[in-house]
Formats: sequence, C-alpha cells, structure tokens
Amino acid sequence: MVLVAGESGAGKSTGLEAQWYAVGLTCTRAMPAVRACERTRLTLQIDTMRWRATRSARSTAGVVEFENLTDAGQPPVRCPVKGGKNGEPSAAEFFQDLLGIPRIGTGPGRLAMVDVLPWMYIQQATIAISYLGGLSPARRRLAGRTLLGAHDAQVEALRSRADQARKEWSSAKSTLEKILKVRSERGLDELGDLQARQAQWTAEHEETAAQARAAAAELSKLARRHQALTDQAKAAEPAQRAARAVADEAEKEARSWARAEGAAEGLYTALRERAADPAACPVCHQKLVTEGLSEERCPLCKEIDPGRAQRSQRDDERMQEARGQRDRARAARQRADDAAAAARLKALQADQAVREAYTRAAEFGRDVVDPQREKARGLEAAARELAARLEQLAQHLREVDALCDLERERDHLAGVKNKAQEEFTAAETNVSEHVKALAERWSVFFEKRMKATDPQVRSASIDADDFSPLVNGRPFDAQAVAGAVLVRININAMLALRDLMIEVPAVLLPGFLMIDSPLSGLGTHGHDREAGETMLRTLADCAIRPDAQGGVQQVVCAVNDPLSEPVSGVREILVDKADRYIPGLPTDLA
Repeated sequence: MVLVAGESGAGKSTGLEAQWYAVGLTCTRAMPAVRACERTRLTLQIDTMRWRATRSARSTAGVVEFENLTDAGQPPVRCPVKGGKNGEPSAAEFFQDLLGIPRIGTGPGRLAMVDVLPWMYIQQATIAISYLGGLSPARRRLAGRTLLGAHDAQVEALRSRADQARKEWSSAKSTLEKILKVRSERGLDELGDLQARQAQWTAEHEETAAQARAAAAELSKLARRHQALTDQAKAAEPAQRAARAVADEAEKEARSWARAEGAAEGLYTALRERAADPAACPVCHQKLVTEGLSEERCPLCKEIDPGRAQRSQRDDERMQEARGQRDRARAARQRADDAAAAARLKALQADQAVREAYTRAAEFGRDVVDPQREKARGLEAAARELAARLEQLAQHLREVDALCDLERERDHLAGVKNKAQEEFTAAETNVSEHVKALAERWSVFFEKRMKATDPQVRSASIDADDFSPLVNGRPFDAQAVAGAVLVRININAMLALRDLMIEVPAVLLPGFLMIDSPLSGLGTHGHDREAGETMLRTLADCAIRPDAQGGVQQVVCAVNDPLSEPVSGVREILVDKADRYIPGLPTDLA
C-alpha cells in the first residue's frame, strides 16, 4: 500500500489525477502543475506485463504512447486521446483492453473506461457525497455486471438483437397503422372491391382491344383498296399525258395546214383578182378603152405587147395551179382538223378517266376509309383509357399488396422480436441469477466490513440490480449523515467487492484501488482517530492479502496527516507545499 501524506495544497489529488491523465482518460483534469510538465508518464504492471504510458501534458488532445517494457522488441503503440477514425481505438479504449475489460455494447450504451474508473478510483470531490463518483444506476448496472464476469459480449449481442428486432417490429407496425389510417380517412376501397373492378375492366379492355384490332385490320384492308384506286388513277395519267401530246401535235399539224391553206388561198386570190378583169386599170381600176386595139396592144400603154397572149395563158395556168394548191391544202387542213378533233376528244376522254379515277378514290377515302379510321381511333382510344384505368387500378392493387406484405412483414418481425426477446430473457435470467448470487456473497463481505468499521450498522447489502448499497435498510442517498458515513460506505463496498474477487477468480475487476482522502469527515481525536486508524489498517490488510492466484491488491491513498507509527506493508510518501507531489516526485506509483 502506498500512502501519500501531506497538507492540503501539496498537490496530492493532482498527482493521483495525473496518473489517469497519463493513460488518456478525459474525465480527469490537467491541473496547472500537470500542464507545467513536458509530459506525464505512468509505469504499471498488468498481470505479468509491464507497460509505460506517456502523454504530453501541454494538450488535452494529442496521443498516448504505450510501451511494452516486458517485451522491449515490440514497437510502441500510439493511440489518440480522442476516438480515432476507421475503428482505431482511443488511448482509454486501448488501456481498457489491457485491463481485460471488454468494451460491451454499442454507441451511448457501450461500456467505456470512464464507467470502470469509479470502481478503481474514489475521488476526493465525490467520496463523501455520491456513490461510485455519481455513476448513474444504468451505467453502474452495465459496469458492475461486466466486472463481475456475469455480463459478456454474447449477452449484450442478444440484448442488441432483441432491441433491434423490437425497433424493426415497432417501425413496421407504426408504418402499417399510418397507412391504414390514411386509407380509412380517404375512404379507399378494400382489396376485394379492387379485384372485382379489375376483373370487370380487364374483360372490357380485352373486348375493346379485340374490336380495335378488328377495326384496324379492316381499316388496313380498306386503305389498301383506297391505295389501289389511287394507283389506278395514277396509272391513267401516262395515257392522259400521251393523249394530250397527240392532241397537241394534231392541233399543231392542223394549224400548219391552216397556214398553208391561207397562203395558197392568198396566192389564188391575188392571181384571180389580177386575172379577173384584164381591161381594168391596175391603178385606178377603171375600165380601159380597148376599142380599136388589137390583142397585141396593151390596153394601158397602148403599146404593142407581143407576149401578151402567152402571159395570159401562163397566168391562167398559174391561177389554176394556185387553186389546186389551195384545194389540196384545204383538204389536208380538213383532215388535220378532223384528226386534231379526234385526238382532242381522246385527250378529253383520258382527262375524264383520270378525274373519275381520282374522284372514285377520294369518295372511297371519304365515305369508307375515313369513317373506318374514326371507328378504329375511337376503339383504340377506349382501349387506351381502359388500359390507363387498369394501370391505376394495378397501382392501387400493388399498394394493397404492399399493405399485405407489410402485414406479413410485421407479423414476421413480431415473431423475430418474440424469439429474440425470449433468447435474451433466457440469457438475462441466467445472468441475473448469477449476479444475484454474486451480489448476495458481495453483501456478506460488505456487511462484515461495515460492522467492523461502524458498530451502529445492523445490516448492509448490495442491490443485485444496480449494485447500490443499502445500510440499515436505507439506500446511499438516504443516509442521514454525509461525510464519514458515506465515505465508509464507498470504501467498504469496493473493499467487499475485492473480497469477492479473491473468492471468485472470474471477477474482472483490476487489482488496484486508489482512494483520495479515505479519512474525509473524520477528526484527529477520539473515536474519529480510532475510526481513521481502523480504516487505514483495513486498507493495508487489503493490500497485503493475496488472492486465489497469489496476487495482491495495490492500494494508493492520499491523506493529510502522516501515520503516527509505521504500519506493516504501507509505504509512506510525505509531501508539503515546499516539496509538492509534482514535480517533487516521479509520477511512477506502480
């Protein structure tokens, strides 16, 4: 046992807190004396392994370096004070693992070193006013059951599984109830009504779709006929164009012969006019005096014209020839006119045939194809509308199916929840029975120690649920007198737990107890002095009494006054304001 003794203000509490600060715990303060140091270092032994933890005293964050002094070949382990990323343990978590205390649970419900510390370190600020440093009943329950070796990861996994199954069942149940409430408020149809409507609309859709397909097939057939009529009209167009070309050519030929006839007619007329009255003056057309003139004299110039008779004969011949040309041209023109008229008639007939063909095609399209197209479109629109209604109905049915799935899922999750709860309840019952037995044995040691330090104690026990102490039938918070009474309860409960640890090796509580001011509330005279000496002897006895494996507890205490006489097994460290705990002494109190 190590006893740090010295007046108030000598830094005893600061020195004790610094040791927990060195291993990365954030629940202890870094006092100015600690921050004045470059670093804090703690050397400790866990089972057969010696470790050294080093942390900078200048920052509350940073890292802690753990060195394995037993196996110097291993590299140091550097852990962040605050939780690391990607599953990297913090320094406190690494220290908890070294102590062999499992980190049971998840999230806020996880057992952390801060929950274990009050079972190893009783602080001056809380020793006389709160049990286990004010640890809540729920945290006491988790830590106590784990330290007793009764609560393991398997039980916690069953608890987590049961909690998760209950949450999933509750979520599915809540979702289903909300949906059913909304459907009820909106008056939505039930599954049977939707299925009957689906059957009716499906039959109507199938019938309408069949009619639409038949109408489309008929429309396709009529469209082919309409196209055939159009093709026929188009096929008549080449004959139409050819007839028009023939008519144009015939008319051209007729016009050519008409011009030839005109030219011949003009020539003939001119010749005829010139030969019509040889006795008339060609200038004034007055009758010339031919009396007394011979045939050889000219009626106009009165001169002898030897070739007059021959010219008259030639003129007659030319006039006859011109008349013949005119007659032939007239006959040819007549024939050309007849041919042109016949060709034009054929062209008109071809035009009429094309117009009639296009008219027949247009009338067929208007009177037959268009009504059929409208009919087909109407049926297709009706089929699409029914299909859309069926799709909407199918969506409602899927929603109802989803409700059925939710009901089945809810019922399935209820079964999973019940099974998980049964498995956890069975495991919890076993744990509770085991904890109850351990708590009863713990209570025996607790009552024995309480009676040894206070004759007025009639009964004392440890509650098996949250491990709170009961003294004379009253819980810790209901004790009439604070100070020394509560100090004794705090210390004796932890000493009794260590008595149980000697008897039950499965208890996971580390063999270390640090108490800051175990004599709080006691005076230095009379009964208080006797009670204080009894408490110190009790602590010394705990430190030298071996456990089942032969190991002994390590007890570190801080008191104001030194021992009046040496106590076997107690190493005393004296400090004062001139020779303070920090930096006057090393931080190694292993």
